[in-house]
Amino acid sequence: MADSPPELPSVLPKPQVFRETVESLAVAFILALLFKSFVADAFIIPTGSMAPTLMGAHKDIQCEHCGYQYQSGASEEFDNNTGARKNVDVTETVCPICRKIENIDIDKSANHATFYGDRILVSKLAYALGDPKRWQVIVFKFIEVARQNYIKRCVGLPGETLKIWHGDIYVKDPKDPAGLSLLESHEGYRIARKPASVVLATLQDVADTKHLSEAFGSGTVPDPWQDESKQASPKWQTTIKPIEGNRTLKYTWSASVTDVPKDSVSMLRFRHRVVDNNTEQPKSPDDFRFITDFTAYNHNVSTSYDPISKRYSRDSDMETDGSNWVGDIAGQWQVSTTKGTQGLELLLVEGGVEFLCRIDLSSGKATATAVLDGKSVSVFESSNGVVEQLQADTPLRSGSTHRIRYANVDDALRLWIDDKLIPWGIEGGYSILAANPDYRHLPRHTPENPLDAAPLGIGIRGGSGSIQRAQVLRDIFYTASLPLFPSTRRFDEPVNVRYSKDPFRLAQGTNQEGYSTDGLVFQLGQGDYFPMGDNTQASSDARMWNARSQPGNPMPGQPGRLMIGRAVMVFWPHSWYLPKIPLINKFPFIPNFQRIGLIR
Repeated sequence: MADSPPELPSVLPKPQVFRETVESLAVAFILALLFKSFVADAFIIPTGSMAPTLMGAHKDIQCEHCGYQYQSGASEEFDNNTGARKNVDVTETVCPICRKIENIDIDKSANHATFYGDRILVSKLAYALGDPKRWQVIVFKFIEVARQNYIKRCVGLPGETLKIWHGDIYVKDPKDPAGLSLLESHEGYRIARKPASVVLATLQDVADTKHLSEAFGSGTVPDPWQDESKQASPKWQTTIKPIEGNRTLKYTWSASVTDVPKDSVSMLRFRHRVVDNNTEQPKSPDDFRFITDFTAYNHNVSTSYDPISKRYSRDSDMETDGSNWVGDIAGQWQVSTTKGTQGLELLLVEGGVEFLCRIDLSSGKATATAVLDGKSVSVFESSNGVVEQLQADTPLRSGSTHRIRYANVDDALRLWIDDKLIPWGIEGGYSILAANPDYRHLPRHTPENPLDAAPLGIGIRGGSGSIQRAQVLRDIFYTASLPLFPSTRRFDEPVNVRYSKDPFRLAQGTNQEGYSTDGLVFQLGQGDYFPMGDNTQASSDARMWNARSQPGNPMPGQPGRLMIGRAVMVFWPHSWYLPKIPLINKFPFIPNFQRIGLIR
């Protein structure tokens, strides 16, 4: 007879809930620790060395004069070592568009409060599985103080010789002594070109017809966009009208031209004008400035309080213009054409070279050429040498409205239609030296052609059209000067225009004391990278680390072994006060969703 099953106890033992909970929490903690150590981590940007790509401690400002939203640095309000708040307050900033002084008043605007830097997510797996690439934003432990984490953009790779010249990065690779392009005759250097996605991330606003100051709206200062057609008529007509009842935007702007004869072009050109804060106008109606490396983030007035003496002191770092001419620029237009209009023409000028893009509105074919001294030149790089033009197919047709962006950055032309990059048949890079070995990359102007005095233009060929909005943007300008080390201060040859009364005086030939035609050169060791901030005027980076080394024994760049990871995303930015949506303002933990996105 089989044994009967044992009787079950009348009361089952209680599960060890407490132990299981502790074990679960411990496992979760270990997994989180492993994730933080080996997969990804979060950081807060402390300073503005990467502005405006990434923000350190800052204030969000909406200019009361033109309505433009921008950021002003506020790192001076915090102790560099401890991060503690000091008795310092940023009290004035300057708008990068209209250049008017903005007073900081927290009682007037909640957005005038000081916010911490961007929160970013860093992938640690990125460099565990591969090496850093040029133009990536990297996080690393500082070579001199390993406990400090730095964030910069990688511009130089191991073993390269790197040159900072005229705002761009040039490299010489010992594994490729002739350089990747035989066309660049900079003693074997080639220009390092940013990918299109990085170009879009680093372009900075210079002018915008959506944000006009009262000086332009009232007519005290001429509209920067003026007709410069060679024929007597018809002319572009620009219209500026005040907006009633709008708290931020003051004026509307538009431009139109009608009945341009067949095969003729009517051209609208941009002259950069900076309104003087004292006189409210340029020195003369024809006065203009070069587009410069001015960065509003760096310039403000701060007030500090000494509790011992019970006195306030004022520290001003207020500038309303930059030091260096920036030739790498882009134009962006919202354009409408009537049915049957023949074409559009887009113009960018750099160093006296006219880069003209003609778009046939019957077929959508875009053709870009380079004109030097009135002659079309072959400068565009291809696998077979140089060619005279670039070509691309676009969706543009007459009788439609499109957003067009045309950029000349890092010696390469790029075209976007409705935010979509239009590929040329070849890369789009060029070398003016291929056409003229004696060419000097300096601004030019002639009585017959304004050239760099009016560096952007848009034209209608054979028909009618209008522009609803026009914007001007500039590229990063990597400075060759070393602001933290006066004894090593050097300027790129006459691109420095700060002290020039005549904008073209420095372009006439002779160099002044302190100027260099060679740029700054650095030799990287094997396994070393060269990090620089996007905001090079206020960035402690590899330029300074090399400057501190002994002559003939340069300190290498940033060792790859100290890399932490690649910055991939801005997440959970601070909240933004919205006057028109008071309900949201009751929940300050809601982030500013416009700032959330991938880091390019």
